[in-house]
Amino acid sequence: GEEVAVKVQRPSVLSDVALDLHMLRSVAPLYQKSKDINTDLVALVDAWGEGFVNELDYRAEAKATKEFSKAMKERGLGSVFAPEVVDDLSSIHVLTTKWVDGERLSESDADDVPRLCGVALNAYLTMMLDTGTLHCDPHPGNLLRTPDGRLCILDWGMVIEVPEDLQLSLLEFIADLNAENYEDVPDDLVKLQFVPEDKIDELRESGLTVAISNMLSLAAEGGGPKGAMKRMVANNKEKYADALAEFDDLDSKEATAVRQKLFQEDWKKQMAEDALSRGDNNSSPSSSSSSTTV
Repeated sequence: GEEVAVKVQRPSVLSDVALDLHMLRSVAPLYQKSKDINTDLVALVDAWGEGFVNELDYRAEAKATKEFSKAMKERGLGSVFAPEVVDDLSSIHVLTTKWVDGERLSESDADDVPRLCGVALNAYLTMMLDTGTLHCDPHPGNLLRTPDGRLCILDWGMVIEVPEDLQLSLLEFIADLNAENYEDVPDDLVKLQFVPEDKIDELRESGLTVAISNMLSLAAEGGGPKGAMKRMVANNKEKYADALAEFDDLDSKEATAVRQKLFQEDWKKQMAEDALSRGDNNSSPSSSSSSTTV
């Protein structure tokens, strides 16, 4: 016989999930009011509930699993795949797939791990911007490195469909970032529904384009968020060297306070210049932006 992995749904799990969601939905308005939360918690619970209930239909999970492998193969991305579904042994409450040998990508010490990280990134971008079906549970336990040096993505119970108009907006956002066209980023964020359309003027006045320009220029040099922050601190130490000359230790509390004060002053100046460039002489830096310290 062939070795397989079998996922069996617990009895009455749908009733348990429904009861939990009912309790959360009942409490949500009271909690939102008591904590003065600016979020529609009932809508949030409903969104969670839809995902939880959909995840209990293993036929949908089997379909998403098969479609992913097919889509990657058609696009020449054979180095990433999902487990092969055994249809004859699967149903709404049982999912059977062929067993996949492998180790967690996050725990592997193989030389090809960096390459497979790139494969994973490419796969998720392809899902988000091309196929339109996005795997929504990419935690370390679901990313396996197989003995033949391929990447296997497990657990397709939670996926989301990305509409074509949203795909286009994401592509425009990425293109603007890549071309350093930061002036159009606020419009991209509105199209992506991250920001309400009637808040776009506030968004521009907040100095967002200045912040994005500075941070992405540093991030482009690599090293992730920590690397970008280290480079910003190093750049500021060099920029304010004359003012910091009196300190023997540039990382001391006193030196750091001086460096942060000068940085904030320059930050406010940049944002004021950004506002003036739009012909808005009355704009001033928002309090949230001026609190930045490096």
